[in-house]
Amino acid sequence: MQKQIYTRVSAIKGLAFNSLKQLISWNSDFKVDQPQIDCQHEGIFNLAVEVSELSRDQAGNDKLIAIFDDFGTILDEHFRYEEDMLVEIGYPMLKDHRVEHNAMLSELEFIRQRLSSRVGERTFQEKGLVVLSFMLGVTVGHILHSDVNYAQYMKRCKAHS
Repeated sequence: MQKQIYTRVSAIKGLAFNSLKQLISWNSDFKVDQPQIDCQHEGIFNLAVEVSELSRDQAGNDKLIAIFDDFGTILDEHFRYEEDMLVEIGYPMLKDHRVEHNAMLSELEFIRQRLSSRVGERTFQEKGLVVLSFMLGVTVGHILHSDVNYAQYMKRCKAHS
C-alpha cells in the first residue's frame, strides 16, 4: 500500500514539473518581433526552466542561489536594454513599464537576501518554489502582458509608417 501511494505521489510530482516545464518553455508565441529582445527573453525562460528542474531534483541551495544571481544580472541588463529601446520608439506607457521593472528588481533583491539568510532556515523546496514563482511572474506574466503591449504598439507604428 505504501509503495502504491509513493508511486502515485511521485507520478503526480513528475507530472506537475513536466507540465510546468511546458508552461515556461520558450516558443514563438512569446516573441515581440524584436530579435535582441526575443533572444534575451528566451534566455530568461531557459533559466526559469533550469530552476524548475533544480526544484524537481531537489538540488543544492548553492546552485539555486547561483542561478538566481545569474537571473538577476540578466534581468537587470535586459530591463535597461528594453527601456532604452522603448525610449527610442516613443512608447507612451514607458513610465508604467519602468515602474513594473523597478518593482520586479526590488522583489528580486528581497528574494536574493532571503535565499542567503540563514534565519528561519527554510527547506530547499520552499526556496525553490519562491524563486520559481517569481521567475514565472517575470517570464510568463510580464512578457505576455506588458511586453506584448509594447510589441503591439511597435506593430501599429510600423503599419502607420
